[in-house]
Amino acid sequence: MTAETNVTEATATDRAGTNAPGFLATFSAEWTKLTSVRSTYVIVLLTIVLAIGMTALVALATGSTWDDWNANNREQFDPVLFSAFGAIFTGILLTVLGVLSFGSEYSSGMIRLTFTVTSRRWRVLIAKAIAIAIITWVTATVATVGMYLVGQAVLEAFDMPTVAISESDGLRTVLALSLTAPFFPIIGLALAVLMRNTAGAITTALALFFLPAIFGGLLPTWWQENVLAFNPTSASDALAFGHLDDSAMYLDAPLAAVVVVAWFVIFMGAAHI
Repeated sequence: MTAETNVTEATATDRAGTNAPGFLATFSAEWTKLTSVRSTYVIVLLTIVLAIGMTALVALATGSTWDDWNANNREQFDPVLFSAFGAIFTGILLTVLGVLSFGSEYSSGMIRLTFTVTSRRWRVLIAKAIAIAIITWVTATVATVGMYLVGQAVLEAFDMPTVAISESDGLRTVLALSLTAPFFPIIGLALAVLMRNTAGAITTALALFFLPAIFGGLLPTWWQENVLAFNPTSASDALAFGHLDDSAMYLDAPLAAVVVVAWFVIFMGAAHI
């Protein structure tokens, strides 16, 4: 009996003690998983191509009809928003990547091996989140800078109003879209942990991403100011589009930053628990 007890205790100590993989080893394993599958590269490539290509296409379609616009419509034209059109595809595809990074392990059963090797599950969660954050940030930065420059170039070719990337509104939009790019992918990752289902996590994440923007304008002003403004999408958009600060659905930048951080903590905390 004493021998069995000693073996059990030694096994538990070995699993949770100094012989267990450290955080760097865990991160290295998660990075290898993410960068060794073809789907990661496909999603990254599609994100960049669609973000830049669709922004150019929308700018081209808009420019071709510019001469037919009346004075009121021209006055309301927002070159910053038009040059950020591709952010829709960036958000969708990178969120899917975040969900797949954890959801695919649950669907394949590989998660059992992952948690056997690394019994401290918080290490796996944080390591995956950091790996996703790095890849999505780099991808989004390339896509955002590319789509903004291409969009402005097309608008300028049609003698339409433009906002240079060095101007305050343009620079804020590019920086904010790039820096907040990992936000929704990490939320998607957390949802995959909570739901243990890839399709369900993708659907839920995209609902959070799109529904407020689609239906928010139909709700009374009180709901826009006191409910929808604190939605993850509205808060992140408030950081990116400074010239929309007066809109009912957008908070001031400092408060929006707090809301974004709060949602991040809520989702990651729930996934950890």
